[in-house]
Amino acid sequence: MTRHEILSKIKQAEADAQASIERTQQERDKRIADAAAEATNIVKNAEAESQEYYEKRLADAETGVQSKRQAIIDDGMKNVNAMKSAASGKVNAAVEHLLKEFMGLLHA
Repeated sequence: MTRHEILSKIKQAEADAQASIERTQQERDKRIADAAAEATNIVKNAEAESQEYYEKRLADAETGVQSKRQAIIDDGMKNVNAMKSAASGKVNAAVEHLLKEFMGLLHA
């Protein structure tokens, strides 16, 4: 082999090596970009899922609060109605008692 052929082969090998390095760097850059995009998607999905979970839990809590509120109101209304009934039944007795006391004071 002549000196010229040897130099040509060395230059070709260097060119091949440089091309291989560039392809490897491009592949590395592509993989890094793909990984960054995938990480961004994972974060976005996780944020969306956590927001959905938060909204569902909040709605469930609001429903529970409304149910308990309504139960308390209903129980209170039952107590009010029971007191009303008991009081209205005692009104006549109270009026009779006051009339007797008043009549007793008039005749005294």
